[in-house]
Amino acid sequence: MSTMNFTGLDVLLCRPRGAASSLPQRIELAGGQLFHVPCMQIIALDEPQAVAAIKSRILDFDHYPYVIFISQNAVKYAESWIDQYWPQLPMGQQYLAIGAATAEAAANMGFAEMAQAEGAMDSEALLALPALQELSDKKVLIFRGQGGRETLARALRERGATVDYCELYRRACPEGLPEALAASPFAKSDGRRVIMVHSGESLENLHQGIQKAGLTSWKHDELICPSQRVAELATGLGFDRVHAASNAGEPAMLTVLQQLAAQQPT
Repeated sequence: MSTMNFTGLDVLLCRPRGAASSLPQRIELAGGQLFHVPCMQIIALDEPQAVAAIKSRILDFDHYPYVIFISQNAVKYAESWIDQYWPQLPMGQQYLAIGAATAEAAANMGFAEMAQAEGAMDSEALLALPALQELSDKKVLIFRGQGGRETLARALRERGATVDYCELYRRACPEGLPEALAASPFAKSDGRRVIMVHSGESLENLHQGIQKAGLTSWKHDELICPSQRVAELATGLGFDRVHAASNAGEPAMLTVLQQLAAQQPT
């Protein structure tokens, strides 16, 4: 990416706190004014039934020739469980991840045989990998959060695989989000305003928050989404200046931000 210049942009970042990202620093170093109101909270599952289900999957970890990490959070929470029961990883497993950041996190954890979905960084991109084309009688374990899209598991089963989930965390709307949005200095910013969301759930939480806080004028701010799917959701919710990045990775999101910065204000 060429030298970035975000001077004059007021950027609201909606990622959860603690998300491993250099995005805030990169925006500020390029001259942007950064605001941060998390519109998503990540919480480890600790209910007895959930913990028992996780432990059962981890104990059977070596039964799965294919292991998929959906997100960096999936890697983070899987690591402590796997370390407890598998100080030495099973032989012969193929590890896969959605997106470069997730793949890097998993590789740092010690998963050497790592394949990743690039480009769109979604289930459809992962399904295009050669390793997942012929799965008759194969077992696949997917590390993910509670709920989420079923596209990946459904397609893998259609290809002959037995698919199990290991759900490690849940996503929640932060308590007091409408008040946090209203209290943010972004509410009074007078620069060129840009909102960045990294998931459909974050977008929906943001939408509910601004509705409850009476901040519906924010729907006329520039909004950068991580995919065309989320961009279409945003349009359906009434946002009218929506831009879709090719994926949720930092380079893709910053590319769209740079394109906005280069445009003349309207």
